[in-house]
Amino acid sequence: MPSYANHSLEATQFLQQKTGSTQLDCYTYIDPENTEKSFFVVKTSNKVIHVSFSEIEYNPLDYRSLLEGLYQVIYE
Repeated sequence: MPSYANHSLEATQFLQQKTGSTQLDCYTYIDPENTEKSFFVVKTSNKVIHVSFSEIEYNPLDYRSLLEGLYQVIYE
């Protein structure tokens, strides 16, 4: 069954600020019952990047740490 990601304004703004790119959009799918199924999709000017929450080291009680972890997985 397909999972549909929704545009995340907060994640988009966070990544745009960190990267300086205005040609970047972030989408997220969060499964509250199973975070292993949750993921981000980041669309840049020349690629689409899929990052599962399981690939990110973060504090599950802090959304900001999830965004920081997303940035680290993609850009560091």
